[in-house]
Amino acid sequence: MKKVSSTAIAAALLVGFGSISLAAPAFAKKEEAAKGPVLSAAVRTPALAAQTELAAAAPDLAKVEASLAAADAAAKTDDEHYIVATLRLQLVGRQIKALPAAQQSDAPLGAPLDALIANPKTPKDKLPLFYNYRGQVAYNSKQYAQAASMWMKARELGYTDADLLLNIARAKVEGGDVTGGMTVMQDAVKAEEAAGKKAPEPWYRYAISRLFKAGDMAGTDTWTRAWLAAYGTKENWRSAIYTFGFNGAGAKRLSDRQRVDLYRLMKASGSLAGPREWLDYAAYAKRIGLPNEAQTVIVDGRAAKVITAGDAEAEQVLREAKASIAADKPLAAQEKAATSAATGDLARQAGDAYLGAGSYAKAIEMYKLAIGKGGIDLDPVNVHLGIALTLAGNKAEAQDAFAAVKTSPNADIAKLWTTFLISPPAA
Repeated sequence: MKKVSSTAIAAALLVGFGSISLAAPAFAKKEEAAKGPVLSAAVRTPALAAQTELAAAAPDLAKVEASLAAADAAAKTDDEHYIVATLRLQLVGRQIKALPAAQQSDAPLGAPLDALIANPKTPKDKLPLFYNYRGQVAYNSKQYAQAASMWMKARELGYTDADLLLNIARAKVEGGDVTGGMTVMQDAVKAEEAAGKKAPEPWYRYAISRLFKAGDMAGTDTWTRAWLAAYGTKENWRSAIYTFGFNGAGAKRLSDRQRVDLYRLMKASGSLAGPREWLDYAAYAKRIGLPNEAQTVIVDGRAAKVITAGDAEAEQVLREAKASIAADKPLAAQEKAATSAATGDLARQAGDAYLGAGSYAKAIEMYKLAIGKGGIDLDPVNVHLGIALTLAGNKAEAQDAFAAVKTSPNADIAKLWTTFLISPPAA
């Protein structure tokens, strides 16, 4: 995220506000008043001295301060207060810039900015800029509600900046309005897309981290999917899946069977990283009664040279998986029993066994049979049907199966798989 810079604000205020000529006498005649501010001699003389000193290559800021104090004491009209506030803003900017970096703070800019914003003589075309700067000063002072208000006013008055929506969103979030901030953040993303650009990746990371911190898992998942669609590297897929299902709140809400669905997604997306993840995948598959899948994971891990030959843990998982396969009823027998069963439970089990064995066509057949027979929880069946269809290359029908999943966390897993279908990892 782009940090709001105090020194950048101060530096920007050093230019553009010294163009008002104070040298010539100003008269209160109607025909002259339109040409510039009307000042009394008591204000104009010290104000001119301050302006002249500020224009010097190395101004004496103490002299400027003394001149402005005299002008401020004599000021009575809106014109005079406007001139004093304008020069004060420049002086404060100079004072900030003159300090060592560690001591710089833009908080002193708040008072002259407030004076200019409130003054009816401030040119209307300068107000959007002043509101924007005031928002930055408030944000840097951790006055987040005020920052959001000032930035929204700047936008209302026509101020345009690539970071304005982002700043409003960030102020809302840091001020505790995470939902409101995310709404504005979504507007910022849409604005980038409307301009033919892709929103920067840190925007997505910021949204995900703040939503996760706030405990908004639905929002976290939504932004995670958007992030993967825009920046779907294998590393990002791995990070997203781990955050979703293996860390914090995500780890507590998933069953072992649902974690296997995520391991399947990691394998399909190429985001299984080291041997630990491959071995954990195999162990979970074996634990939920899918020895064929556990065996396949070990064999594939070795083929990918991620699991080394002779790895003791892999050898144990493989031995136990082979023993379970030998002891289990043959898949054909499971299929036959499922066909004659009154409900879809045996067909579901047969579908899981075929999916684990990599027989996707048979798995699809069994899952559809299970759905047709009914009497079961359809959400996990549709998730697995969608996975089998995905791995079989039938993307359109897979999306339909995933769309039929209605309740979380199965629905969230289905949405992740749908994102994978629509926006597979970048090469």
